[in-house]
Amino acid sequence: MSTDGSLVVVGIGIQWAGQTTLAAQRAIQRADRVLFAVADAWAARWVRSLNPAAESLPYGEGKTPRRSIYAEMVKRILGEVRKGLKVCAVFYGHPGVLASAAHEAIRQARDEGFSARMLPGVSSIDCLFADLGLDPGRDGLQLFDATDFLIRGREVDARTPLVLCQIGGVGCAGVFDPSDAARIRRGLGALGERLSRTYPAAHEVVIYEAAAHPLASPRLDRVALSALSAAPVDDISTLYVPPVARARVDPEVLERVGWDGDEAAPGANPTLVH
Repeated sequence: MSTDGSLVVVGIGIQWAGQTTLAAQRAIQRADRVLFAVADAWAARWVRSLNPAAESLPYGEGKTPRRSIYAEMVKRILGEVRKGLKVCAVFYGHPGVLASAAHEAIRQARDEGFSARMLPGVSSIDCLFADLGLDPGRDGLQLFDATDFLIRGREVDARTPLVLCQIGGVGCAGVFDPSDAARIRRGLGALGERLSRTYPAAHEVVIYEAAAHPLASPRLDRVALSALSAAPVDDISTLYVPPVARARVDPEVLERVGWDGDEAAPGANPTLVH
């Protein structure tokens, strides 16, 4: 086995060309082998325009367990690295966000003595910040995969914004199947019940989907928490739960740190240059 191989994992953003960094584009262009897992045919064609020999990573169908799908992706990526090639693995969005195969490929490559690194990309969470006008530095942020949130009994603070990813996949171990309405409703129902322990039934939440094309609009469907189980969702749907109120400021702590209320509000960055 050659030790000359290397791996760079990149993300092409949600809107691929328009949200792909120059560093990621160059990594794709300069690689000996490009393997990709992207969201649509347009993104695949664009990746191939940068490197005509680019190939799609294996992706299962139907009830294929996601764990098996990701394991096959890692196996394919490492197989090329072990040949001594400069490999670029391309993922939709940010390669480090909700992409376990990307993290595992880097881990295995490094364990075997290969150079491996990740380049950031624009994730659906970044798009959510922009589309909803959400600044995580203002009130903080709670971010979970929806299934993980449920099965691990995660505690939440109703004064802090909450983002739950992949709400359509709650309870689904395989590939998302939009025709499996019973499973989707069951998962959303369980999610709604869990949230109702912390938030009022009438609390307005947002089902969000980032726009996949610059000419398209994001999905921003506002529904009452009590109506969540009946809402249409997809595999890319994210749930944003706004806080019920802002956290109170502790005046004793303000006095202790010497914060002047006439200056920038907590969470702002007064050193930014405009």
